[in-house]
Amino acid sequence: MKIIVTGGSGFIGSNVVKNLSKNHEVKIFDFKKPANLDNEFIQGDIKDTKNVIDSIKDCDVVIHLAATLGVIHTEENPVLTLDTNLGGTKNVLEACRINKIKKIIFSSSSEVYGEPLKIPMNEDDKPIPITTYGVSKFAAEEYIKAYSRNFGLEYTMFRLFNVYGDEQATDWVLPEFVSRAIANKDIIVHGNGSQTRAFCYVTDIANAFSLALDKANGQLINIGNNNEPIIIKELAEKIIGLASSQSSVKFIPFEESKRNRNEILIRIPSIEKAKKLLEYKPDISLEEGILKVIKKQVNSNQKS
Repeated sequence: MKIIVTGGSGFIGSNVVKNLSKNHEVKIFDFKKPANLDNEFIQGDIKDTKNVIDSIKDCDVVIHLAATLGVIHTEENPVLTLDTNLGGTKNVLEACRINKIKKIIFSSSSEVYGEPLKIPMNEDDKPIPITTYGVSKFAAEEYIKAYSRNFGLEYTMFRLFNVYGDEQATDWVLPEFVSRAIANKDIIVHGNGSQTRAFCYVTDIANAFSLALDKANGQLINIGNNNEPIIIKELAEKIIGLASSQSSVKFIPFEESKRNRNEILIRIPSIEKAKKLLEYKPDISLEEGILKVIKKQVNSNQKS
């Protein structure tokens, strides 16, 4: 297939591109050039309608990952978040319609659920997003459904849960903990550290996009790894142990940090639908993934 990945230079996007490129012709649409990828690259912004329409020509499938991300960044920049995540998705959908694209695979988020009504979180649960980012992703999902109903565009939408990996920036929780552990600095945990997450290594996430190219049309699916849910305090302690670190865990109240909103306490997905429709199975254990992040950061520090 001929596939274009918006946001293909980013952390998740570059892994999706690598996975797809094994069997398909893949080009990248992003505002920055990708590192260590030789795929065709189109520099652009999804907020630029004509740029998006021109770039998507002659493709079979659009994988749409481009977005404004990050809890602090999106909450401090709500208009930019909505313009990019919602307005940008509208542009991508218009480009799909005009260019008669067969299918779009959209990267949504577990933030759509807000504070869960039950655990594990199921695709049929009522969305109650509490962040600008969550609202933008939920509204984008509804746009995609509308375009499907009106123009026959096939879609699969993924709600991703707590993705991490060895190339992820250290302003995300798990690589940040690893960075501080390697430096023997205190690991900062917000609140009492009882927040529960289920982390999924990025190569497992990337594989799901390949599986959905010709499956699960018209479906909204959780993608993550629910095998090893962990509270944040125990995550910090686990990382300290695996890194043979002298770090300590330091707790600070939310009001003393930039994370000045209520934290979602528990986020664990049901992935039964993904298993059934995609034969999706996450392979990387939490310990294996953490060790990959530690190794990459240690090697990077030695080189610098």
